[in-house]
Amino acid sequence: MKPKKISYRLIDRNEGAGTGMYALLDRLVADHHDDLTEARIALAWNTAWKPDPDGRCTLGKCRKATDLDRELAAYDFVIILRRDFWEHDKVTELQRTALLDHELMHAATRVDKDGEPVVDERGRPVYRIRKHDIEEFGAIVARYGLWKRDLQWFVSQVPAQPSLEEPRDNEPPPPTDGDGPTPARGPEWWNA
Repeated sequence: MKPKKISYRLIDRNEGAGTGMYALLDRLVADHHDDLTEARIALAWNTAWKPDPDGRCTLGKCRKATDLDRELAAYDFVIILRRDFWEHDKVTELQRTALLDHELMHAATRVDKDGEPVVDERGRPVYRIRKHDIEEFGAIVARYGLWKRDLQWFVSQVPAQPSLEEPRDNEPPPPTDGDGPTPARGPEWWNA
């Protein structure tokens, strides 16, 4: 009988690619995610994500540990990364950094009505998953412009620097959403 394929594998902090990946994770937390300095974050590979019916692939996902998970393992979050994306020779360090930072944006400390961090009965911080700032279709923006305040705010956040690649005529640019879909276009769907 053929053995069952394993789709997830924890990335060891102290071995191989894991040393650089965790160094990047630690730097991003220190530079941009003050509320996560005490969070125990693991990285894992996924090798089984397939394109959805629209041909889009997931590049990463942030998963908050449940109370039971926290009892069984020393993690508050696991960031799961698409291995064939991360290791592809056309993927740049900027893209890897942006993906990991994007997934860290989903990890957040829960706060009470006064803005104070919530702790559990053991004194541990309570965490939550933060949603994206905007959710919209490119076609709606093309038809109606920046019709909502969240879209206007989002566009105001774009730095004045060239993008990685100009979109081709009549082709929407690939979404850059780390845990959202990215168009599948053969082996270079993430950097077409």
